[in-house]
Amino acid sequence: MHQWSALFVKDFKLSRSVFLMGLVMNILIAMLTLYLERTAGDSLLMFVPLAVAAVIHVAYVPIIVFISLKSEGNHLHIWLSNPQSASKLLLSKIVNGLLMIMISLILLFALSGLLVAAKFSFIEPYGTDIWRVGLFTFPHIIWFSIELGLGVMVLWALYQYLKRRIGRWSWTVVAGAAILAGGIDAWFETSKLYRFMADRGCLTYKFPTLISDPIHTYVGGYIYDFIIMIGLFILAAWLVDHKVEG
Repeated sequence: MHQWSALFVKDFKLSRSVFLMGLVMNILIAMLTLYLERTAGDSLLMFVPLAVAAVIHVAYVPIIVFISLKSEGNHLHIWLSNPQSASKLLLSKIVNGLLMIMISLILLFALSGLLVAAKFSFIEPYGTDIWRVGLFTFPHIIWFSIELGLGVMVLWALYQYLKRRIGRWSWTVVAGAAILAGGIDAWFETSKLYRFMADRGCLTYKFPTLISDPIHTYVGGYIYDFIIMIGLFILAAWLVDHKVEG
């Protein structure tokens, strides 16, 4: 456990500059939000930069993972000489990205809360739905960001394997693999089999003061995504253990 903790600290140091930059960006966006609200005279405008900032967090874990792996790639033989398994090496980077995105979103949520409370606290139902939308959206952003981060791991491991065999064409093959995988996933999600699996356990969320129609999600969809995430992680670890390291 101590060895893995040391590994996690090292991964944090590899990507802390981007993490701190992200925190500063959250503060600047909050300041921009306050400026727009005061100068434009339209309270709804204050939600635009906040919404954009929240959505951008989808790319948070992939960026953190990529930067960390890119640093490892510069000294790949040292990283792979670590006695811990590839799954533990990669898990440290995913947990690191998860911790960073959670801290960043919590800060953004807190800053948003201060701005919203000052403006809309007198309209309690409206303010309540704003909070509920945030609590609904942020976990989904984290979920999707982790899935993308795992995809980056697989593509990085594939690139490390290919570059020793086909050289400069590696990125072309990796890009093609990413497009092909995305196409297959999009095709499968239109199939009857996917609908049969995913459309199970409907969950309904209502935000009547903000959105007229309720939002529906499905437990089956979350299970499918979770299976994909586990599969991506296993594939990345296998590639590192058997193709990159070998």
